[in-house]
Amino acid sequence: MKKRYVGEIGVLRSIACLSIVLLHSIMWGMEYIGFLRNLPRISQQILDSVNLFLYYGTPTFIFITAFILGYQYENRDVHAKSFLRKRLTFILIPYFCMAILYATPYALISPMEFIRKASLNLLIGDFHAYFVLIIFQFYLLFVLFKKYFTRYSSRMILTTTFIINVTYLAVFNFTPPADVPAGDYIWTRFYWVPFFGWIFYFAVAYYVGVHYEKVLNLLKKYKLVVIIAPFVTGAIILYLYHSNTFTVHSSKRVDMVLHTLSIIAFLLLLTQSWTRIPKWLLLINDYSFGIYLLHTLYMSILIVIINLFQLDFGIFTIILLFFGSLFFSIWTIYVCNQFKFGPYVVGRINQATRR
Repeated sequence: MKKRYVGEIGVLRSIACLSIVLLHSIMWGMEYIGFLRNLPRISQQILDSVNLFLYYGTPTFIFITAFILGYQYENRDVHAKSFLRKRLTFILIPYFCMAILYATPYALISPMEFIRKASLNLLIGDFHAYFVLIIFQFYLLFVLFKKYFTRYSSRMILTTTFIINVTYLAVFNFTPPADVPAGDYIWTRFYWVPFFGWIFYFAVAYYVGVHYEKVLNLLKKYKLVVIIAPFVTGAIILYLYHSNTFTVHSSKRVDMVLHTLSIIAFLLLLTQSWTRIPKWLLLINDYSFGIYLLHTLYMSILIVIINLFQLDFGIFTIILLFFGSLFFSIWTIYVCNQFKFGPYVVGRINQATRR
């Protein structure tokens, strides 16, 4: 029997997408636009805090991927060839296109520099779309090991994956780079890509998908805890950061694991009271993958224009980067999808059944 479309996951995907665009608007604005670095210290601290809070976006996409697998394939066999073909076509091929596109500015330096950067992007995710490589690792693991999921208790799998996930992140969060070739790069960037840093999200999401109705009942039963949790985890993250106890600025912080899951639980509970999903959230959901791929391109262009013409909009520059990159990304996706090749370049427009 075909299961219903889970509108809550569409909302979750939209909010995660918007959070990532806002996060980059703040981060890139503060980094690359001079006058934003001259804002009062309190304003910079507030923006920095908002940025840190928003890092749940990328792990939420990992959660959504696993949730869908658990929800759709609980009682279905996985046919590896057809399962992977669809995802290779509409997810991995656009990733390859973007990996090359984002390497093209390096051609201005030299052809070899372009080849180097394109290779890094393609093979180890050396640009913002690295999360595609992460979800493909999970697709492969799902195809290979799905039949074993029922052989072990969910408690054992969740405990094991939690230990693996936290230990892995702790190594890179709390130890200096190893004295090995490319050690600094591995510690600052490459460790993002292997699935060990995300495996607990995947395990939790898979079981949430399998037992979704039971999970919803639990969220409602412990409603007060679910509502308070994101504020508690957020406060802990901000305290550790601003007290210089734990200064990593990333979605790969150890404490981001519980923070992300608390926000997901809160949003799933919140959407249960909605009779209809707002149209603007449906729009973002439909274009979310392409937005994720394209928004930094347009953000870069806007930053160049702002710096070139010395435009000073104060803190509203962040709003300009946010809405500007969002609008131009959606417009590009729409236009490209009018052509047969479009979905293979910028991702296709998702028009799932509405609830």
